[in-house]
Amino acid sequence: MRLYVVCRSVGSENTKNRPEFYSKTLALASLLRAVENVGIPTQVVFANDGPIPEERLSMMSGAGEVLPIRCGSNRSSYRYVLRLPRTRGWAHDDLVWFAEDDYLYSADALSGVVAAAEKLPEADYFTVYSELRFAADATRRRPTIASASRADGDEEAVSIGRARWYHAVSSTSTYGAWVHTILADERLLRTTPFVGGAFDHATCMAYQGYRPFGLSELGGEPLDPDEQAPTVKRAARRVALTGVRGALNVVALARPEYSRRVLVAPDPDLATHLEAGHLAPGTDWAAEARAVEEWLRAARR
Repeated sequence: MRLYVVCRSVGSENTKNRPEFYSKTLALASLLRAVENVGIPTQVVFANDGPIPEERLSMMSGAGEVLPIRCGSNRSSYRYVLRLPRTRGWAHDDLVWFAEDDYLYSADALSGVVAAAEKLPEADYFTVYSELRFAADATRRRPTIASASRADGDEEAVSIGRARWYHAVSSTSTYGAWVHTILADERLLRTTPFVGGAFDHATCMAYQGYRPFGLSELGGEPLDPDEQAPTVKRAARRVALTGVRGALNVVALARPEYSRRVLVAPDPDLATHLEAGHLAPGTDWAAEARAVEEWLRAARR
């Protein structure tokens, strides 16, 4: 078994509220440290949408393949990399990890994914940063969420290494899967970004066979009742969203039982999105950042 890591990166920054220890160099170093600890052959591809600062580009060149792309948006670059398992002919029984460039990984994050893949034959998709799980009374049309988060009180969670792996509701666009799963779901995965909003959550709901959108969510944000004349553009967007989101609901509910997927996640999280207010609980991420910096200094000697 081989692990492919596909990291999407851009040189620019956005306006998200970042913790004080944040940097994309730190995030990249943490990913490379996690790759170093994987116990199976691993190949890294950096899909760089536009120019990348020289320091990070040098780190990427020393760690894997640098693939320049011109997509111009997060949605477009995501849809682009989903084609790689097919266009490059990766073996069906290998694993692929899709990474964004603003996550901080623990040293055992990717080795944890590999261990979960080996020990959880029912799992199709893997994440190392999640929170929600389905309630016991969840149905495909009424996918209720458990009041407890992660593996808290979950008797079906499986201990692997230092984490308990549970069936999760959704992930971000940083996740892993079997190559054969990506090949089978490619059309769905490349279509769902057009539903707007938290499309990654909707994607996970759909491939697991649950209705992604309630009736009140089909048109996106409701129009302001005090707005006397909504713009044509806004009204048209609501119509379009209603169509694509309604179609995704139909696709999800029509998914045969045999092709409904299982997404698993660890508790505690083995990585975190580097956005203040959204850091995964249970880990001192500032201390983890310092450990990554020490690893990077040693790697440069």
